[in-house]
Amino acid sequence: MRRFFTFVLLVSASLFLACEPEYPFGGDEPGNGNQTQDPIPVPKPEEPEPDPTPEPEPDPTPEPAEVTATLTYSECKSSIGGYGKPANYRNSYGTWVVCAYDFGSAIQINKGKVAYIGTPTFEGDIKRISLQFVESFSGEIYLCSESGTTSVAGQFESFKCSGISKEYTLTTSGHKSLYIRSSACARISKITIVAGGGSGTNPNPDPTPDPDPTPDPDPTPDPNPTPGTNPSTYAYDWAELPVMVDSNRDGRLDSNTSLYYAHHLCAGSEKNAQRNGSARNYTVCYSATHHCPLWVAAPRHSSYEVKNTSRTEAYGKDPKIPSDIQYVRKDADSGCNNGHMLGSAERLCSSATNKQVFYFTNIAPQYQDTFNTGGGAWNNLEGLVDGLVCSDTLYVVIGCYFESFSKNGASASPKTISFGGRSDVSCPTMFYYALLRTKKGNLGKRVQDCSASELQCAAFTICHEMAKGHKPQAADMMSISELEKLTGVTYFPNVKNAPKTTYNANDWL
Repeated sequence: MRRFFTFVLLVSASLFLACEPEYPFGGDEPGNGNQTQDPIPVPKPEEPEPDPTPEPEPDPTPEPAEVTATLTYSECKSSIGGYGKPANYRNSYGTWVVCAYDFGSAIQINKGKVAYIGTPTFEGDIKRISLQFVESFSGEIYLCSESGTTSVAGQFESFKCSGISKEYTLTTSGHKSLYIRSSACARISKITIVAGGGSGTNPNPDPTPDPDPTPDPDPTPDPNPTPGTNPSTYAYDWAELPVMVDSNRDGRLDSNTSLYYAHHLCAGSEKNAQRNGSARNYTVCYSATHHCPLWVAAPRHSSYEVKNTSRTEAYGKDPKIPSDIQYVRKDADSGCNNGHMLGSAERLCSSATNKQVFYFTNIAPQYQDTFNTGGGAWNNLEGLVDGLVCSDTLYVVIGCYFESFSKNGASASPKTISFGGRSDVSCPTMFYYALLRTKKGNLGKRVQDCSASELQCAAFTICHEMAKGHKPQAADMMSISELEKLTGVTYFPNVKNAPKTTYNANDWL
């Protein structure tokens, strides 16, 4: 009888253990969820009573995929209630708690104040935190596990800052949410949190994913974004944006220059593939001196080119750029036609969005007979770029150059022409494309999250005097770094692994 009860106890214990749920975040390394458990010791039959059956080892499961979450001042400013007045702001990453002062262009947290910014609770541990400031900040940032009423309530870690940005890797683990406090007046325009650590890679990526499969930093992009501390982004980390410096925050890139910028968001029914809100159309840097765009930066993807409309021919002034520095009307002159930087065929997703492509700030004079026409050198290059659009997004910067330029047997010198109803327009001497994309074209992840070996970037430069019939070739190419030296513009600063110093012509031709 005694042996019978022993047998029953053993069977019951085994059934209980078989039903024990797996520990949700077990394991030291991602991906070893199939690891075998240690065998359960079986007590010897002759023992009067079985030893307590040990708990099984937790069955390791993959660590949650890495998540990059952001909070920007421009999106949450209406929720900032003041010191001692915590307010919730929810975006697609979860609920943030903002107990801070509205500085006007940043979230301000002060020493000695009941002030903090709380993150959402993530599935995985928080690994890194990045802060952008609107002005140089020197002091310590405290990371706390509770909101509390003092500057160090629940503090578990701190780090020093000196400058306008700081990235910090946590040395402790287990924190799935935290509160940010400061030892001094810190004016923060953007917070980026990286949590989790699994690959999150889709082994069979969607052959035609939406642009930027991973969320953009701003869930509801502001058509007039508040400038951020990263000079290239104005609170956005869009991959295509070159560096821009607006020290006066007045829409001019620098108080001593004549450059202006404008962000344009799609104006039709398109939705940001990442969240609600309009997808971005393009960003322009426009020169009041040359009355021409210096560059236009945009994402290229088939979702923008779905033909839901026809070419609108809606030439007109850009409402975000001073009217008096733009063309007066669409008239072409001096042997040039209206050369779109971002082409009409690249934005056919809606009529309203296509109309933005016809803003004068997206137009430059291009020779009609040899350059921007069937068989023209620029027209041929545009055809090549069209063929580089991939399932992942292709990022382009299309630019004008106004200094003397010679290449491939063609030369051009600066000159002023009549164009668009003006007589003071600079005729570009060279046009270029700066290009960035994934090598495979279908990785299904952001270029910001790719390694250098997964990316390719290069530039094509075409002299405006190039003969008709010229087709894109390796001799037209240069590295992005070489283009930066030529133009003085910094390209793709938000893609830290962009291989800007090298290129392989065979990847593009």
